[in-house]
Amino acid sequence: MGFEPDGKVAVVTGAAGGIGLGMARAFAGAGMRVVLADVEPDRLQASAAELRTAGHDVLGVPTDVTKLADVQALADATMDTYGRVDVLCNNAGVGVFATIAETTVADWEWLLAIDLYGPIYGVKTFLPLIERNETSGHLNATSSVAGLVAGAAAGPYNVAKHGVIALMATLERELRAARSPHRASVLCPGPINTGIARNSGRRRRVAADAAGESIEGRESAAGRKVGNALDAVLAEHGMDPDRVGRMVLDAMINEQFWIFTHPNLLQHVRTQLDAAEADRMLTRGRLV
Repeated sequence: MGFEPDGKVAVVTGAAGGIGLGMARAFAGAGMRVVLADVEPDRLQASAAELRTAGHDVLGVPTDVTKLADVQALADATMDTYGRVDVLCNNAGVGVFATIAETTVADWEWLLAIDLYGPIYGVKTFLPLIERNETSGHLNATSSVAGLVAGAAAGPYNVAKHGVIALMATLERELRAARSPHRASVLCPGPINTGIARNSGRRRRVAADAAGESIEGRESAAGRKVGNALDAVLAEHGMDPDRVGRMVLDAMINEQFWIFTHPNLLQHVRTQLDAAEADRMLTRGRLV
């Protein structure tokens, strides 16, 4: 039996805005009860209140996905409130936009803790709970086209997103080999109107202040240029996050593993594979 959303319980991280909130809206609109998790409590509660006002059954749980104890507390709150969990969407994510040479160890540790260990902690914590259910459940994680083709000036992001694809592909193969009723999928967005560079910069400064780390003056010109250009493109041409949320829901219902918001970007993956086969080079053209 395929995935039936009505009455199911979904947990979405990074749900205070962007793609996460788009997922929450789509799931709630399909009759699901939704637990919204985010590290920013004020934005989280505002988003949860919006959905409640629209008549949906939702719960907001402040959560730092870099802390296994927080992820476990999120699971506990979900089970205490709803008695079950059917869907997990590991969506919380940030970016660091600088060259490898200019990226600090602290930058690497900060981003990988959110973008890679967040999904690892989520799967480890929620998979046993989802597997308690005989009806079909689903685990999803947000990667990126950057998880298939690593462009310049985003090293930690690229590494994390490649890792997320590997995590979810491994999980999906294992679920199918076990003849489990549950499925896994990975979201690989292209340009989405989320303001990721601006939001990531704010989050990075908050984390640096908490750690007593100074990052003023060391943000590279190249990194700022990439980040500013990215947000400008997303604001003008990025897909509406609500549309992405509906795509994720459709993929769950249809038991699809790959979710591409911009399938045309797969041409870059093909170019990379063609170059690898033809002359063992990374690309035949300039790819940034």
